[in-house]
Amino acid sequence: MLTILLGLTSAVGWGAPDAVLARAVRHIGAFPVVFGSILIGTLIASPLALVLDTPDWSERSLVLAPIVGILTVLGFQAGFMSFKDGAVSVVAPIIACEGGVAAVFSLLGGEQVDGLVLLGLPLAVVGVVLVSRGEGEDSTGGVVPAAAAALIWGGVLALSAPVAHDLGAGWAFLLVRGSAVVAMLPVALALRTPRAARIEWWRVGIWGVCDAIAYFAFVLAADHGPAAVASVLAAQFGTVGAIVAVVFFGEHLRRRQVVGIAIVAVAVGVMALGG
Repeated sequence: MLTILLGLTSAVGWGAPDAVLARAVRHIGAFPVVFGSILIGTLIASPLALVLDTPDWSERSLVLAPIVGILTVLGFQAGFMSFKDGAVSVVAPIIACEGGVAAVFSLLGGEQVDGLVLLGLPLAVVGVVLVSRGEGEDSTGGVVPAAAAALIWGGVLALSAPVAHDLGAGWAFLLVRGSAVVAMLPVALALRTPRAARIEWWRVGIWGVCDAIAYFAFVLAADHGPAAVASVLAAQFGTVGAIVAVVFFGEHLRRRQVVGIAIVAVAVGVMALGG
């Protein structure tokens, strides 16, 4: 049950500030938002991360953490580029498949889950794709980076689990996100990215804090339970974003989105019973 709650917390952290994120990306571009938000989130969360766990250093975690950090940068960059170049109704459902990709990676890696959980996982993926799906434009713009983002983030979520198992959630967060900052820093300085990020400092800051909360909750979830479950639930950010749009911005849900939310609710209930 703790894995489910933490996975849904990740979804809220990644889904609630979508409107803020979109405006920042459209104004200053993807890379300044990626760099600024990861830097802010890492600086804020690092003190907490350092006191939470006593890490069990392993060769596996020391190799995987920098890889996951670099993949995080590439995944964010690809995802933000897809939203900039393509219709949201086209690219959002593709990116929303990242949870299913991560679940497949985890299960292929030998992770064992309950039969009810296996039933709930595909239901949750179908539900979030329906929620994310808009009017169905014919444009193919942004499809390639969206597909890349789904694959990359599937790898990020799946590989974060063994790092969290070895190091604990706090140090897993610190090494992964610290590696991301180190990887971006030379490029950011060369492109004067900090100056661009300051233009949208408050939006970048909001996203950075929410992203840090979301990823920290995810590594906690992956440390305490099946990474496949945590990944699919964390990918429900599309569902959260749709609900936020209705509650705070007066938007109306389409019929397929209502069906998708109902399917997600059923899937979460089934996985809770299985857990």
